[in-house]
Amino acid sequence: MTRSAAVLIAVLLAAQGAIVAAEARKQPKAQDLKRLTLEELMTLEVTLATRQPEPLSSAAAAISVITRDDIRRAGVTTIADALSLATGVHVARFNNGTWAISARGFNANTADKLLVMVDGRDEVTPLFTGVFWNILDYVLDDIDRIEVIRGAGATLWGANAVNGVVNVVTRHSRDTRGTLISAATGNEDPGIVEARYGGGSDGRSYRVYGKFADRDAQLLSTGSSGNDRRRRGQAGLRVDATQGRNGWMFKSDVFQSRDDFSDRRDGEFGLATASGLFTRQLTPGSRLQVSSHYRREYRNVERQLTHYLDTFDVDLQHSTPVAGSHAIVWGAAYRFNRDKTYGSDAVRFDPVSRSYPLYSAFAQDEWSVLPRSLFLTAGVKIEHNAFSGADLQPHLRVRWVMTPRQTLWGALARAARRPTRFDDDIAVGRIGGVPIVQGSDDFTSEIMRGVEVGYRAQVAHSLSLEATTFLQRYDRLRSQEAPSVGSIPLTIGNTLDARSSGLELSAVVQPFTRVRLTSNYSYLSVRITKTDSSRDVSNGISEGNDPHHLFSTRVAVDLPHALEVDAWIRHVSALPNPVVPAYTELNARFGWRPSRRVEVALVGQDLLNSSHPEFGPILPPRVEFQRSVRAVLTFRGGQ
Repeated sequence: MTRSAAVLIAVLLAAQGAIVAAEARKQPKAQDLKRLTLEELMTLEVTLATRQPEPLSSAAAAISVITRDDIRRAGVTTIADALSLATGVHVARFNNGTWAISARGFNANTADKLLVMVDGRDEVTPLFTGVFWNILDYVLDDIDRIEVIRGAGATLWGANAVNGVVNVVTRHSRDTRGTLISAATGNEDPGIVEARYGGGSDGRSYRVYGKFADRDAQLLSTGSSGNDRRRRGQAGLRVDATQGRNGWMFKSDVFQSRDDFSDRRDGEFGLATASGLFTRQLTPGSRLQVSSHYRREYRNVERQLTHYLDTFDVDLQHSTPVAGSHAIVWGAAYRFNRDKTYGSDAVRFDPVSRSYPLYSAFAQDEWSVLPRSLFLTAGVKIEHNAFSGADLQPHLRVRWVMTPRQTLWGALARAARRPTRFDDDIAVGRIGGVPIVQGSDDFTSEIMRGVEVGYRAQVAHSLSLEATTFLQRYDRLRSQEAPSVGSIPLTIGNTLDARSSGLELSAVVQPFTRVRLTSNYSYLSVRITKTDSSRDVSNGISEGNDPHHLFSTRVAVDLPHALEVDAWIRHVSALPNPVVPAYTELNARFGWRPSRRVEVALVGQDLLNSSHPEFGPILPPRVEFQRSVRAVLTFRGGQ
């Protein structure tokens, strides 16, 4: 961390201390939209660790929860950027429409070891088992929370939940009745407009929404325009109903984006989804859930890809207690993917069209070894894919509730990253009719075996702490194998191994209702090696580019007269290859609620530097992200 960054952090903490002292003297009344207390945060129900609601404080996993209030006060405008709020998640922008996001390493523009869901619906593209972040958006006020698990979650959620799982949980429509209109404008975001209307009763409710956002082009490292302006819009609806022991939900969204490029026509990106959920409470402790989802995706980037994808899935889950001390969850799922991908000289797929189903089944038992104190969780998932066959993904977790406010836990897990079209069917470049890189039908699933230990505690009424350490081993990672004769084509193989280890720390301090300080730090070490038979020429460079250190501190203060002040400083250490310099940045927000229905805010992002890069090689000139300021006006009309 640079000396100037250290000085800034010291100034920020000193300012926070002064505000705390002033607030202690004034002791004003709480505002209408007060933050959750630490006790309320620790008892938030999360579902990622066990597929069942459980308090955050007792979850046997390294889990972060990003609340709706966190998102609002951080001043971010996308789901992708909101993930920077989570401990141990590296979020790096490549340009306005491309992010590299991963937990516990192996970050790339096509990062493929983090499973991302919205309301339990998989957002990962089967093309490379990563996320096209430029089409993942929502009205941020309609997000209830974002749950983030670092570490394997494959037993419950399937292949590709290797290094972590993200679930964006949207709000029940009964909680969004009334009107929301929000408009923002600034030097880098000329226009962001969101509108939502909801109605109905507690038993049956609905909402409809629309959103449009215009993002200005950023700068290249040469000082010229990056020509990466984005215009995106979306609309959707959600309906929820409850009748007796039955409940159901229907949700549909459409998305359209147009992204500028400096050397070709605008890229076009479209998405349409429809999903349904049915639940039935069989007995007080037993529940059946059936969900289904259809997704239609379109991407068109000139001289790269024109891609059509249809996905349909159905998922069944049943939970029930057994013999008093066991809680069993089991389920099965089927997914069908079909795509047509028309390539170019730069990248193409053979065959152009392919269908690939996915079958899976899982079971998990949580056993109360000592009532309310010691719990053992064991589970296994078997998943069959069309490229390499079946993968077995077990886990074992133990948690010891030392006191009502202290939990010690540990986990062992095996997870797989299944093959994709990027591994089997891809062809990159062409020299004399021969591809430079080509896929292989022999590519098999990448395997991770990991162990982690964590401790979580609410040390006092005003302080909570969490610490996790982990060690993970990867086998059969993606490689680029040289031919036995000549120099091309390179062939995709599985001859790289890796070891990663790290430490993740977080703390929340809330000395007064109106003041909160949230800090997190993570250290990561990744070492990639070749097997004895490897002819890999990449040395693992394409498998990830990760910082050793991530640091973040947020200060949120509620002042008298319905004023809010927020500051968020984050530091990312240098990336090794390709080299990206370390950077420290500051976001700040000043908000005012003159009435219960109206909110005004001034938001600044990336305030410490006129511009800075976050990801990608230096040549061709990479995009640098500029300092931005915007004003936001929000109207909420409740029922």
